[in-house]
Amino acid sequence: MLEKNKPYRNKKILQASRNRTCILCGADDGTIVRAHYQGIGSSRLGKGWSQKPHDFASADLCFKCHNDFDSYVQPNDKDRGYDFLMLILETLARDFREEIIK
Repeated sequence: MLEKNKPYRNKKILQASRNRTCILCGADDGTIVRAHYQGIGSSRLGKGWSQKPHDFASADLCFKCHNDFDSYVQPNDKDRGYDFLMLILETLARDFREEIIK
């Protein structure tokens, strides 16, 4: 159950990224981690002072893609938040297919 003002944490979700490819570029280089959403509205997804959003508000990204999002290095920065949210949904679909989330 989600508690108000407390982000949801799940090690199984975070660890699933280790054996996957990057959801954005397809890299399979051993640097894939679960990158948490930091864009507009992230406070509605559990982000708070010195805390990341809910673990399910994240996407499987390689080091380069994760760094690009964190550094705002995108071809069109105004679409950055939307693009990241779509990557989160693609990652969640992968989680359901692989039964990480049931």
